[in-house]
Amino acid sequence: MKITVINGNSRHGSTWNITQKYLQRFAQNQEVQVTEFTLPKDLPSFCIGCFGCIMKGEQNCPHATQVTPIVTAIKNADLIILTSPVYGMDVSGAMKALLDHLCFMWMSHRPQAVMFNKTALTIVTTAGAGASHTTKTMVNSLKFWGVRNIYSGKYAVSALRWEDVSEKRRRKIDASIEKNARKIEDAVNHKEKKGVPLFTRFLFRMMSGMMRKNDYNLTDRNHWEQQGWLAGEKPF
Repeated sequence: MKITVINGNSRHGSTWNITQKYLQRFAQNQEVQVTEFTLPKDLPSFCIGCFGCIMKGEQNCPHATQVTPIVTAIKNADLIILTSPVYGMDVSGAMKALLDHLCFMWMSHRPQAVMFNKTALTIVTTAGAGASHTTKTMVNSLKFWGVRNIYSGKYAVSALRWEDVSEKRRRKIDASIEKNARKIEDAVNHKEKKGVPLFTRFLFRMMSGMMRKNDYNLTDRNHWEQQGWLAGEKPF
């Protein structure tokens, strides 16, 4: 299994430790190849809203040298893992900066065909509240990229440090990891049997209709035409 992990911060705290538990669990049953990025180290730049990626192509992003390796790893992965602790009731600023840079991959612009058969996992930890909203931010991007199977791990650790997480809570975390891991392995190994979500089908159809009328952004329209999607082909 090829796994791409994008860490939403650089601390080796609760989020990092739970992510490592997932990776160790996956490695028990199969060979895994992990490509890991740590934010903001691997993407220190904020999106500046120049629309270069959307109107002219992602290679025109002023931060393309930082973004391209991440996109390549995402496209090559069997499993994409996005992680973030709760910062101000949402994802870390570094994770948000990455998601902003990748809006060109949304179905409203230039979705990548390979994404429609991907499996993804979001991992969120919090000392208190905010896990659901933080998870939703990452899941929204995954949905709009077209990712077929999305799983979430939301962990209220009730501690500021991983070392202070109670044994009882750690056992619950381990049980959740085991449950999620089994589902994820099944999704990755039998993706052809997994149905395409209704949301994906609906949004793709709606975007197809919009692209047929698109005369303002030929970069997006040409992408859809080259894939054969405006002639009735589908990536799933």
